Amino acid sequence: MTKKKSKVRQSDGWMNVVTGIGTRKDKNTYSEVSWAPLTQVYCENLYAGDEMAQKVAKIIPYDGTREGISWNMDESSDQKKVMKYLEQEYTRLKIWSTLAWGWTVARTYGGACILINVKGGSQKLETPLKLESIQQVESLRVFDRFSLDIQNSDLESDLSSPRFGEPNFYTYQSKMVAGKGGENIRIHHSRLIRLDGVHLPENLLIRNSYWHDSIYGALSQSIRNYSITHDAIATIISDFNQPVYRIQGLSEAIAMDEENLITKKLQIVDLMRSTARAIVLDKEDEFENVSTNVAGGKELIDLTVQRLVAGSDIPHTRLLGNSPTGLGATGKSELINYYDSVKSMQNTTLRDPLQRLTDLIFAQSDSIERPEDLTFQFNPLFQQDLEIEIKTRKLQAEIDGLYIERGVITAQEVADSRFATGKYSFETVIEANTNRISSFDLQVETTKATSLAAEESEGDSGEDPDEDISDL
Repeated sequence: MTKKKSKVRQSDGWMNVVTGIGTRKDKNTYSEVSWAPLTQVYCENLYAGDEMAQKVAKIIPYDGTREGISWNMDESSDQKKVMKYLEQEYTRLKIWSTLAWGWTVARTYGGACILINVKGGSQKLETPLKLESIQQVESLRVFDRFSLDIQNSDLESDLSSPRFGEPNFYTYQSKMVAGKGGENIRIHHSRLIRLDGVHLPENLLIRNSYWHDSIYGALSQSIRNYSITHDAIATIISDFNQPVYRIQGLSEAIAMDEENLITKKLQIVDLMRSTARAIVLDKEDEFENVSTNVAGGKELIDLTVQRLVAGSDIPHTRLLGNSPTGLGATGKSELINYYDSVKSMQNTTLRDPLQRLTDLIFAQSDSIERPEDLTFQFNPLFQQDLEIEIKTRKLQAEIDGLYIERGVITAQEVADSRFATGKYSFETVIEANTNRISSFDLQVETTKATSLAAEESEGDSGEDPDEDISDL
């Protein structure tokens, strides 16, 4: 009878049978990464109870909505009228504050939805929202993912649909009021704008009830280490100088239940320290102030800070609000990299919601006419120094001059691109099918026309040369 071979689990990695690295002797091989869904209470307590956890959730959304957007449209449209209307509607609906808070809620819980309340059309939330039936967008309301339930039967099952796997309906569980149970309200997806947290793989997405993950899923340990380290430092400081008494016969007094005499003696000694500023002891007793050794404490704090900064994708200067140290250190480069990262998040997180809200605004019954080629772009987040901005504009003006000279763009296109929106813009928008001619070609054509006019005037002295030139 052959002996059954035992199964051996193998994995990639370095292994050294002599030193034990990578084998069962190595303690690190027993460390594993695990993931578990976070509860609503845990996310709420972390956001409300820890200032660093709150900053990690809020900074990116509020930075991403701080500078707003700029609108681009064709010259035939009344640009000032359109921009004024959009600004009024964005202010009335509190779009920027709603998006900032909704994005924050999504990062905190793993997901959020913005409910679009409209006037006109079907008022049943389970029916699709049709643009042509909207009279007015009345308000926007943010709900966290734990307020909205997703049933398996409500998922799009058509494999050919672009919405395959996404919910067609959400079920809202209204909160209990005055001891009465809440009501389940079914909402069609077209009436909601969904914002997601940290994206999860499909298997984990299903385990998490078809919602993505909170930022605290990967950051809670870093936040905990940061807070515990600072709390420990505060405790050490409170006990930085610890008085030590060496009392003759202490053990015998305790054995004879005379602790009250020891306590009274210590109280008298401590009182003498306060009144006489002197330590009065028996000849056999001793007193000493022992200081706690805090060497290496700063390095330990820096390690927890570095891990938190790396995990949050927020630079040290922005997260902690202090300037970097070191010769010539300004933190400008890391801020620029950070704002570039936020810009990419704007495109993935905010562009579709903003486009959707803009469509709804122009679908209102009292809306002005929408320009055909209306587009928008996010304004720069990094604010340059005035001197640098002046130099940058001067360089752009020189580039524009070269473009105009070579007939690439017209002076009017430059003026519209730079100043039409009311704010200076470096983006250049050109009109299609525009006849362009460079300054050199214009000079050549003018010279030819002048020469031809001169020849014709010499051939026919009876005609007015000015008339010939004007005809050309």
